[in-house]
Amino acid sequence: MANKKIEGILQRAKDTVSQNEKVQSLLTDVKGRLEKINSDSTERSTFIYQLQVIVRMVRAYISGKYSAFSTSTVVTLVFALIYFITPTDLIPDFIPALGLTDDISLVYFIFRSLAEDIEKFKDWEATN
Repeated sequence: MANKKIEGILQRAKDTVSQNEKVQSLLTDVKGRLEKINSDSTERSTFIYQLQVIVRMVRAYISGKYSAFSTSTVVTLVFALIYFITPTDLIPDFIPALGLTDDISLVYFIFRSLAEDIEKFKDWEATN
């Protein structure tokens, strides 16, 4: 069951990346969901920061301002955002105290996996 959900989200990410209006809608949904998260812990504050970086990366990519990512990197970033807004992911978000655990873990993993791309982007962002 979990693999089917992940595969579905991955396919949605692949479909979304090629359509700017879908990416814009996704970014709006992520912003709305981020506003609802309480940043009452270091873990959640870090998670919010990481998602904000991912949002800026995707926004810069689709606007054409920054294109130094591979297609797989962009799909991975969009996957993370779709996973975040999907209420029925591996641990449903409505479960108190645990609902964001898988989202936080996934974003942390992606942030670590794409650390080089993220650092290059942040360097670019700092100079532009």
